[in-house]
Amino acid sequence: MSSILIKSIQLLLSISILVIVHELGHFILAQIFKVRVERFFLFFDPWFSILKKKIGHTIYGIGWLPLGGYVKISGMIIDDKNVVSENKNWEFCSKSAWKRLLIISGGIIFNILLSISIFSLLLFKYGETYLPTKNVKYGIEVDSLGEKIGLKNGDKILFVNGKYIPYFNDIPKEIIFGHSMTVDRMGNIIKLSLNDDKKKFLFDRKEFNFFIKPRVPPIINYVVKNSEAEKYGLRNNDEILAINSEFVLFSDQLKDLLLKYKNRNILISINRNGKLIQKEIFLDSKGILGIFLKNFMDLDQIFLFEKKNYSIFHSILHGTKKAWDVLKNQIFFFKNVFHIETKAYKQIGSFFSIAKEFPSKWNWDIFWTLTATLSIWLAFLNLFPIPSLDGGYILFIMIEMITRKKVNENIIERCTIYGFVIISLIMMLIIIWDIFKVFIN
Repeated sequence: MSSILIKSIQLLLSISILVIVHELGHFILAQIFKVRVERFFLFFDPWFSILKKKIGHTIYGIGWLPLGGYVKISGMIIDDKNVVSENKNWEFCSKSAWKRLLIISGGIIFNILLSISIFSLLLFKYGETYLPTKNVKYGIEVDSLGEKIGLKNGDKILFVNGKYIPYFNDIPKEIIFGHSMTVDRMGNIIKLSLNDDKKKFLFDRKEFNFFIKPRVPPIINYVVKNSEAEKYGLRNNDEILAINSEFVLFSDQLKDLLLKYKNRNILISINRNGKLIQKEIFLDSKGILGIFLKNFMDLDQIFLFEKKNYSIFHSILHGTKKAWDVLKNQIFFFKNVFHIETKAYKQIGSFFSIAKEFPSKWNWDIFWTLTATLSIWLAFLNLFPIPSLDGGYILFIMIEMITRKKVNENIIERCTIYGFVIISLIMMLIIIWDIFKVFIN
């Protein structure tokens, strides 16, 4: 229960930051062009608000419905009773088209800047750690998803889409977005296609776990208390050499052998500081020994990592590139949603799915990375030319700038209502779908 609470608090805080920054974009641009903002609210406030206070011409407040927020700008919509006059030059509709365009775009601009700023600060503070592909000396270990797209344990990935990927960290993403890959399988060069039938296995998974990782030798990271392994004296950093008379070189081979000999006694050979030790141990019906093995991140003496540190200037450059890469990935995913064969639509989710991405223990690095990712995603969604979204208003203003004639206010108002209804229905469907995925499926 505590993990759910921590995830929920992180989600709420992240959304609050995104909403405040988005609405602040509209607010600041409106202030620059001397347009009054009547209301500035975090969360929606139908019927009542938790807190509100009027300062100058603006009422600031917090609503009770945590699904977003809004600013109410004077003169956004005009009708016969609200005609612009000389003494109302503080209204939105009295300003030139380019000023109105900037005010409406303010939220999108600020969300983009927030994403770039967060990525840049993270890069400046922590830098980046990469595993060069050339240093993945034993090939890859794959799970069932990796096997379904044609990979096998020990494969060495040479190219994805015909190009060499310098860093292993980028290979899973390139596979998801790619069309083909070339692997070295025990000296044989094999080309594998990545068609929609294979992509569906990657998009149709319940969790975004790593379907490939570097293959590693079976070295014990730690022994579970009160397990068979502890009972028979296995220790941290022991390297497992063999099960019965079968040699073990890699972790995936150990897993297969433990399943093979489940419910039986095994003779396990280990290397402990250069000394050969053998233990006879009984495996339970699940083939569980009671150990956790080291992963490639724990074996920096075997896998040589590269650490990159950035100056302020270079962190901004790479932070901008990172925000752009995240946006490109999201656009690619969005395109795949409409390809039914890939089953990418199954990954569409509401705040339930977003909450699952936050860690169960508070981690500021992950929190800010997810917030930066959500910020650029929010900017992208708001660019959609749908009335009631920022992109809808931008579309009407662009039409006005091209035709040099304002779009009829009644048409804008009607389209905005229809757009709001459509978006509300879509959101309801996504929430229902998400509830079905999380709580039923």
